Amino acid sequence: MTEVYNFLLQFHSGWAYLVLILTIITLLAAVYHFATKKPLHRNIRKVFFYTVLSFHIQFLIGLVMYILSPKIQAIWESGEAMSNKASRLLAVEHPAMMFTAVILITIANAKLKKSETVTVSPLIFLILALVCFYMIPWTQWMA
Repeated sequence: MTEVYNFLLQFHSGWAYLVLILTIITLLAAVYHFATKKPLHRNIRKVFFYTVLSFHIQFLIGLVMYILSPKIQAIWESGEAMSNKASRLLAVEHPAMMFTAVILITIANAKLKKSETVTVSPLIFLILALVCFYMIPWTQWMA
């Protein structure tokens, strides 16, 4: 079981770089198209789609890791999930905010599919999704 978990942990950490890069590209494209009022090109729509897809894959891998993680199980069994800041981040805040980010980026993509130009609301959703990256456990991720 630990081999599977370790593989998922490495995959989740590596995939996060792709998610971050695609999110930045998507945000820059959305801001550009919002500012210039130019219609969205087919390639830009593909970038938006792949960003959403990368979010969903990252979330599903994270969900499996959450279920399999011995660290998360130990946090919940010890009862320190809410009393310890680091434990709360791993057990509650990070999963909840990443779930929120997936929902927001999916809504933003659905709105972008229906419009020829970028409106304010998808831009807000993309910014909110970026804000969710605040909940990434950077100290553990970069360790």
